[in-house]
Amino acid sequence: MVFYFLERVAMTNGVLKSGLDPACIRLELNSSGRDEAIRELVGLIHAKHRLRNVDDIVSVVMERERKMSTSLENGIAVPHGKSASIDKLLVAVGLKQKGIDFKSADGQPSKIIILILSSATQSGPHMRCLAEVGRLLQSEANRKKILAAKDAETVFRIMTDPGI
Repeated sequence: MVFYFLERVAMTNGVLKSGLDPACIRLELNSSGRDEAIRELVGLIHAKHRLRNVDDIVSVVMERERKMSTSLENGIAVPHGKSASIDKLLVAVGLKQKGIDFKSADGQPSKIIILILSSATQSGPHMRCLAEVGRLLQSEANRKKILAAKDAETVFRIMTDPGI
């Protein structure tokens, strides 16, 4: 019983859970392009957390995207950025069943887009969240469960407790 508990604790994505809220999950993005999708996800975070400087935050993420695509293989993109106007880690998730072109190395459109925003002065939570997202989404089963989810709460549970 103790081993099961420890295993479950180890599998919980604590940093991701602290930055993600079901209100910042959209099951089907309205956007059809990369830049629009980033703006839409920043908008979700702004609606929940009232960001101080939305335009600056969008610019930071877009600049990072211009330097190098944040698209991973297997239909995943993780646009991210750090800004002085953000105090804590904030995450938004957008799904797009047809996918959005994020210039992936494997040529596949991104169907799961996870925006990570964090403070410019704290790199630890940002890096841990990127690692948690990477671990979570390397599993094809997790990707399929996320894309099949019928509500934001389900996506939230899959992403924050992938052992379910």
